Amino acid sequence: MQQNEIEINEQIIDNIIKFSGIKENIVKIGNPHRWIMELRKILLSNGQTLILKIGINDEWTDEASILNQVAVAEILGNMGIQPKILSFEANKAVYGFRFLLFNGYTGKKLYDIYNNNCKKNRIKIFEALGRTYDQIHRKKNSWSGVWNGCLTERKYPIHPAKFYSDAEFHSGSGSKLFETGKINKNLFNEICEIWDNNLQYLEERPASLVHISPFPWSIYLNQNNDIYDVTGLSSIGDFMWWDAMSDVAHLLYPPFMDITDDERKAFLQKYKGEINYKAISLYKLLNRICALSDVYIAPMCQSNKNEWINKEVLQLNNIINEIRANCI
Repeated sequence: MQQNEIEINEQIIDNIIKFSGIKENIVKIGNPHRWIMELRKILLSNGQTLILKIGINDEWTDEASILNQVAVAEILGNMGIQPKILSFEANKAVYGFRFLLFNGYTGKKLYDIYNNNCKKNRIKIFEALGRTYDQIHRKKNSWSGVWNGCLTERKYPIHPAKFYSDAEFHSGSGSKLFETGKINKNLFNEICEIWDNNLQYLEERPASLVHISPFPWSIYLNQNNDIYDVTGLSSIGDFMWWDAMSDVAHLLYPPFMDITDDERKAFLQKYKGEINYKAISLYKLLNRICALSDVYIAPMCQSNKNEWINKEVLQLNNIINEIRANCI
């Protein structure tokens, strides 16, 4: 992905902070972290941490994308699971870039809090995830797709399942796995065929508010004694209307993370919405080919990442067999 070079001096950031109504002085501005947007942590004189997210690529962060994130943050904030957005600018002409400014996340990322906890507490972590995503998925819609700056307006006519057929199965992740020799031609064809044979089924599935990117590194949890709560979600620009099972597949089978069946059961006990194993197995296949081709750009040690990829690529046939069983 080509990224634009943006020169942003401290005075511009200070102006943004002051315009948002914050009177405290800036103590430190962290180094920029780039992916879809550029993220900078800002430490204030009262100890408060803010996050400034800056659009660096107009294709990925247009005006609608900013407005989408503002709308999602408000919905999640009303649920008590998202830091408040303090200010934003969707018009690039004002500062020369688009941005979101919000309070910093509290708690720790899922993979950190999971790896540093015992079996008993890991169960409670997944109970918290089940409660949170059940709440998110209760918001329903009549159509699936990406928003155009407003949650009631559809940006593209294509259904997400059809989009992924073209973008990740026949090309993108699927073809990359074949071209790099991680899977053979027969397995590549079978993966594409399975998704396409179930395309109509997926297009007819009900639509909910979905995160799309409920990764171990994009979910923040806070621990208060033995009680866990989700306190924030990153990658909120990925939210859209789609099948809730696409999120559930991620959470039951998280990429670059191995969880137990007891932890999956804990999630399902607190998740009160419909559970459809046929849909979950199909989305698990999508999630796995994306993860195995490193589309998610997981922020972890490369050697650990490669180890997980090499292990999981051997499980693709098991996922296919699981889909066959669930599709009977």
